[in-house]
Amino acid sequence: MNDAVQDTIVKTIRAVAAQRGLNLPPLTGSTEIVDEMGFTSLSVAALIASLEEAFGFDPFQRDDVTIADIRTLADLCGVYARVA
Repeated sequence: MNDAVQDTIVKTIRAVAAQRGLNLPPLTGSTEIVDEMGFTSLSVAALIASLEEAFGFDPFQRDDVTIADIRTLADLCGVYARVA
């Protein structure tokens, strides 16, 4: 996994969580975005928008990537690393 991509995603997750008043657990690749981090669908949308701003692209515009495939931090990092 690309460390720069992961660092950007973790920093963005922390920022969105802080904006939404979420207390995050320790973040590992297997940490689940909804079930463990406490992100709602609105929080996930804010996260994706923030990541699009950070990276300059939206990988979910591609036909082979769907948001439904993303459950964990590692899943999210993998999508951005593949497309970056």
